[in-house]
Amino acid sequence: MILAVVLLYGIFAFLAFGKLPLTFFQQDEWVIFGNYLYWDKAALSWFERLFIFEQYTHLIPLANLVSYLQFKYLGLNFAPYGILSMLLHSLNAFLVYYLASIIIKNRWISFLAGLFFLTNSISHQGFTWIATTIGTAFSALFFLLCLIFFTKYLNDPGTQKRNLLLSALFLTISLLFKEISIFGFLFLSIFWLVYKRKDLTRARMALVTFFPLGILYATVRIINFFIIHITNTGTEAAFAQPGLEVYLFRIFMLPLRFISQGILPQEFIIGISNTLVNLAYPVFKNSEELRLLTPHIVESVGADIVSYFFSVIIICISIFFIVFYKRKEEHFSKIILLSLIFICLSSFPFILVPGKAGYNSLIDGRHFYVTEIFTSILLSSIGFSFYLLLRKSRVILIILFVTFMLFSFYHITSIRRELHQNVQIGNLRKEILQKISSTYPDLPRQVIFYIESDKAYYGLPPEEKILPFQSGFGQTLLVWYNEHGEAFPACFFEDHYLYVQESEGYRECGGRGFGFFRKMKSLKSAIQKQNINAVTIIGFSYSSSTNTLTDITEDIRKELKQ
Repeated sequence: MILAVVLLYGIFAFLAFGKLPLTFFQQDEWVIFGNYLYWDKAALSWFERLFIFEQYTHLIPLANLVSYLQFKYLGLNFAPYGILSMLLHSLNAFLVYYLASIIIKNRWISFLAGLFFLTNSISHQGFTWIATTIGTAFSALFFLLCLIFFTKYLNDPGTQKRNLLLSALFLTISLLFKEISIFGFLFLSIFWLVYKRKDLTRARMALVTFFPLGILYATVRIINFFIIHITNTGTEAAFAQPGLEVYLFRIFMLPLRFISQGILPQEFIIGISNTLVNLAYPVFKNSEELRLLTPHIVESVGADIVSYFFSVIIICISIFFIVFYKRKEEHFSKIILLSLIFICLSSFPFILVPGKAGYNSLIDGRHFYVTEIFTSILLSSIGFSFYLLLRKSRVILIILFVTFMLFSFYHITSIRRELHQNVQIGNLRKEILQKISSTYPDLPRQVIFYIESDKAYYGLPPEEKILPFQSGFGQTLLVWYNEHGEAFPACFFEDHYLYVQESEGYRECGGRGFGFFRKMKSLKSAIQKQNINAVTIIGFSYSSSTNTLTDITEDIRKELKQ
């Protein structure tokens, strides 16, 4: 059975995200790579690297270490990153299957749970976006191992101490990759209450093991918070938090968002919200001022209403089956209840999200990666419960089968469509970088890149014309050239120099100069202030209609000399 599951999961994984190794780095990867270059060039201690450097709201030393080693060995060769991410996600899907099988003891439900997790398009950025893979997917992997060994601890009296210690160890490792499993301390207590409430001996052992661990982790986080707050400047925005009333609101409402948004794709929620806003407030169509507000209302108030509505429906269906199977199939009743609790608790790490991100109605899909562990189990359990309830009706069975096929087809095609787009834009980005570095393989000690574009991308105002990169192209060039032989000093990788999309500027340090501009006015101003020789300029022009990059270096130098 296990070999069959592995084979089938492998086939579905290839169908869904087989193109992942053909894509390319997207956004945050470039600043992460720049940070790792700074680590080495500035000779930071390992304590600074893993616990202090840019750990504003995170404490993820294991994610930093593994990601750093990955970059050191793989460099900018993207394919191995994609292959490793696929393997890691497939392993997590198998662990979801295994966890479900030892809790529910039903292979069909377990197989469907793992398959739902494997092909879920909502949370796929948790492993297809390389910047988040190490932290998110590895944290989920060790949290799954924690849950598996805790289940074994509850079910197997022969090796309970070993399983309990392994569960605590894996939870600790999960937290050191990413804090998304912090709710595990509370969930494991509820897990015991649902399954082994009368076994007080095991409860005391678990309390003695996990309570000190939780206190230790909280203490380390508090100490780390104050160390970083003292040693880093400009972190106030990162730590900015709302008032107490906002937290109280989030405690009750954020779990409702997680229930529905972990099941329903964002485009579905936005589509219904848009329809409801147009039906309920037709005045918006007749006013230009209100028409501009419509998208914001659709993705905030409207999205909240739709999310809450569907969450209530899901909760009602779940309660029905919890009550219905309470006496007949108690393990179904327990797993549905446990799944709902897990989904709600998985929202708790995001209650404290600082800044504007904490007010978003639509939550980024990658944040659901751990949530989908029990969302998948919930969906498969409810689906199988419908089957048990209505299996005498062939029509109902056909409807359930068609629904399952459409559900799987939608998610697989959604992932394939997005990866196809990522392959196209990734190839374009690689071509741009390779064209520049092949045309000018060796850079002078002082160099300025001037690259003009005829289009604004990724929601920027029309006047902010950039290349089709999601982060500042100047910083991308620094990382690219450094990995292709240019030894830039550490100071060029400080303070996210040239990382923001609209960034322009010139800096001299460590005996070298490097700059990037995309507006002629900004370039001329910098040359006058810095007294820069025009022969240090390298110029290109990008055409969005043909996706071509033209060398205009000589023309730019002549214009600047005049």
